[in-house]
Amino acid sequence: MYFLVDFIRETVNVFLITAPFLLFGFFLAGVLHVLIPRRWLRSGFGKSDFRSVFLASLTGVPLPLCSCSVLPTAVALRQSGASQGATVSFLISTPETGVDSISITYALLDPVMTVARPLAAFGTAMIAGVAVNALEPQDVPPAGERSGEIAPGSCDASGGRSSAEPLGRRPEGAGARTRAIFSYAYGELLGGMLSWFIVGLCLTGLIGALLPDGVLEGAGLSGFSSMLIMLVIGIPLYVCATGSTPIAAMLILKGLNPGAALVFLLAGPATNATALTVLTKTLGKRVVAIYLLSIAIFSLVAGALVNAIYSSSGISPRAVAGAGSEILPAWLRALAALCLLALMLRSAQQVHLLRGWRKGLQRLGKPVGLDLGSRAARTVYILLALVLYLLTGWSTVGPGETGWVLTFGKVTRTVTRSGLVVHLPYPFARLEKEQPLRVRSIDRGYRAGQVSSVTFDRPSVGPAVRELTKEAEVATGDENLLAVSYSVQYTVADPYAYHFAMANPDTLMAGFAEYALRRVLCEEETDSILVDHRLELQQRIAARLRTELDAVGAGIEVLRVDLVDLHAPAEVHFAFRDVASAMEDNHRFIRQSESYRNRVVAAARGQAVTTTTRAEGDKLLRVATATGRAFGFTALEQACRQAMPITRVRLYLDAATEVLPRARLILPLTDLPLDLWISRGGMRSWPEPFGGTRGTSVFDRSAPTAPSQDTGTRATETWREKMNRLQERDR
Repeated sequence: MYFLVDFIRETVNVFLITAPFLLFGFFLAGVLHVLIPRRWLRSGFGKSDFRSVFLASLTGVPLPLCSCSVLPTAVALRQSGASQGATVSFLISTPETGVDSISITYALLDPVMTVARPLAAFGTAMIAGVAVNALEPQDVPPAGERSGEIAPGSCDASGGRSSAEPLGRRPEGAGARTRAIFSYAYGELLGGMLSWFIVGLCLTGLIGALLPDGVLEGAGLSGFSSMLIMLVIGIPLYVCATGSTPIAAMLILKGLNPGAALVFLLAGPATNATALTVLTKTLGKRVVAIYLLSIAIFSLVAGALVNAIYSSSGISPRAVAGAGSEILPAWLRALAALCLLALMLRSAQQVHLLRGWRKGLQRLGKPVGLDLGSRAARTVYILLALVLYLLTGWSTVGPGETGWVLTFGKVTRTVTRSGLVVHLPYPFARLEKEQPLRVRSIDRGYRAGQVSSVTFDRPSVGPAVRELTKEAEVATGDENLLAVSYSVQYTVADPYAYHFAMANPDTLMAGFAEYALRRVLCEEETDSILVDHRLELQQRIAARLRTELDAVGAGIEVLRVDLVDLHAPAEVHFAFRDVASAMEDNHRFIRQSESYRNRVVAAARGQAVTTTTRAEGDKLLRVATATGRAFGFTALEQACRQAMPITRVRLYLDAATEVLPRARLILPLTDLPLDLWISRGGMRSWPEPFGGTRGTSVFDRSAPTAPSQDTGTRATETWREKMNRLQERDR
């Protein structure tokens, strides 16, 4: 039951923080109660002028009257002769603040809110009192009406006691005064606000256990809308100034803006349904209307002013909340808490707190016919509380989680398997777990869903943008400022070291990430950061961050670093953008020139290669052709030598082919077997000689005068066919 553990833890933490300041505030309240004379108050509030309103407002700021006792006190002042304006001023400033609530505001919030709260209460009381004196005609206070009859049971539900006197009588002697101070401070005052202080502590623990951090930072709960919501909640709600402070502090820690918290601190204690009913009967409807309008309007104005103060000063209310309590050592806070707890138990017994609660439960169950304050119901409450407490000893470890069982603060068991884990109930033992495989992320200079932390179109910025702008400012190597928005993703490498070795590992991670970023960028010039490669910067930052985290044994594994946005501050953004554009143009022109040069050089090199290749090819062709011709000539010469007869015939025929067509008379001077018939009309076949010697004429008369039948067939052969036939015959 992690909810119960968180509820108990948040409640105990708030109680430890507030205990020493409450003890001190109660003591100052007792001093004021005993030492301020009653006659001075009555004489100062009697006239309907600015002085009476001023005194009533100023006196009510430190007075330690809770919301339930201020009503009869104010009515008593009215019956004693106080003006309506002074009475209204006293009714507003007194419950909204007090020395006890101021001290607890300093403990739970910060000095700004500690000063703003009483000033806002004083301003609200002044405006309401002046408005009542100006708009409402004064009448004589009602006679014979006692203040104790005005609000019967106004503190019954809380167990407190209403006093008809504005302040106690002044006892004589130092010892008597000291006893009166302690009796009022730790008796009547503590008893009067005890019930609502317990309710405030429980609501604070409930808010801390139910609401995750930052849940109230949404767009619907920011600015005027959140203040209006707190005003609507605070007007009918009955809560004392001291009891409302822890609630407001927890709401601020959950993301509520300080202006809305101040509206709740002003409207909640000063108004409630019961008090408005009584005031309507006592002062009239017009005075109550002025009373409510003054509280509503000035609360909203004060909330807006407080938001503007935090915005202009750059103070984060969540970061400084509770810083005032850190000035006290832990042992002193624990001792004060024990003392306050003992005093609360004593006061609860004196004012019969349980009896008052039982009566309240009976009134609550009466409409439905149930007795919620009976013995059986109380037994059920006790058993239910016991069961809920025992459930704090049952915990679960989910998939992908690593858990450790801590018994009296010492790790006694490590749980790596998912399932149910049984241990001693809280606070004797508890289970703490971690998710090592979950990817965590931190954003600086921007938040998820935002493009940039700087708005260039309008100079006015809110507190959130101011905080983001301060996060993003980084000094470069040439002493310029840049706005760098970045994110870091990481996982847990060593769950034990991550969970136990460091008090706040997320804050440590954010600090080391900022250091790594600044360490890398301070070595680079502005121009190179804005223009050059971003991926190289991201890798260098991630490497530096891993080195630093490993040096301290953080148990964190950095996955990546992303530079989301890089630009100059808003004041000089456009000048830097022009410079960056000029540098980019310079780089672009250089790249274009290099591209043209590369194209021309590549074309020339290709042309040169083509020409060289063609020349080499032409050379190889010519050499191959000459070599082939020489080889062919050599082969022909060898073939001619091997077949000389055929060569002679071929040469003869070639010569005859060229010469004979132009000749009229042919004289064969060889004995070649060749049939040629040449006449004036053309060529005719000649008889083939059957013998003879070289030099014999073809016109030999002993030869046949007519060719044979065989020669007629051969007369149709060409000389190449004739040569082939003769070659075959020779073979």
